[in-house]
Amino acid sequence: MKIGLVLSGGGARGIAHLGVLKALQEKSIQISGISGCSAGAIVGTMFAAGYSPDHIFEIVVSSNTLKAMRPAWSRSGLVRMQKVEEVYLKYIPHNSFEHLKIPLTVNATDLYAGDTVYFSSGELLKPVMASCCIPGLFEPIIHNGVTLIDGGILNNMPIEPLLGKYDYIIGSHCNPYGIQQTPKSMATIVPKALFLAINNNSKSRLAQCNFLIEPPALKSFDPYDIRKSIEIFKAGYEFAKELELPSQLVS
Repeated sequence: MKIGLVLSGGGARGIAHLGVLKALQEKSIQISGISGCSAGAIVGTMFAAGYSPDHIFEIVVSSNTLKAMRPAWSRSGLVRMQKVEEVYLKYIPHNSFEHLKIPLTVNATDLYAGDTVYFSSGELLKPVMASCCIPGLFEPIIHNGVTLIDGGILNNMPIEPLLGKYDYIIGSHCNPYGIQQTPKSMATIVPKALFLAINNNSKSRLAQCNFLIEPPALKSFDPYDIRKSIEIFKAGYEFAKELELPSQLVS
């Protein structure tokens, strides 16, 4: 059976995908193809390149990676992704979709056309970085003459590239909506409103997954709080580990 895996965006919550992947591996689930957005694009890229979930976790939360994400303001007043791309290039020097061990698709948003753009061939890391360009924080990435921002703006659960190509699709959604505390300022209201809008574009796509993994504990984590990466990883792992898999996956 060919199994496709779709990985949502969700900021720091995307680390939960690694826990989910680790649990799926322990259950002997073999992934045949991946589609990922934003944080899911990064996780999907590293996993498709052959790195284990534990190793990817070490890379994502390493001091070098976090240092690369510190503000390096451009003339537009936004953080540039160039340093982050350079870090990942050390781990994926071939920088090519074709050299991955598992077929991968990532999506970004064409800022001017207002369309979702999918990438599955050619240069790898620039589209992956574009998929993560949260508007208002990161400077858009220009790739092949197209200005790109975060793929989650239009499609945070990019299942479309997997439909019709795989026998069974597993969805890992790390962005369950829920407000644990009353927002007290505009600085907290705006990000929550953005994630609410992003969640809304995922609803129909979540329903298309044959099996959905959505750890409810992730509601208690801020999408921008990388400091709780260990707890987020455990939330994904422990939830997925306790799930009873459908008969189609274990037969």
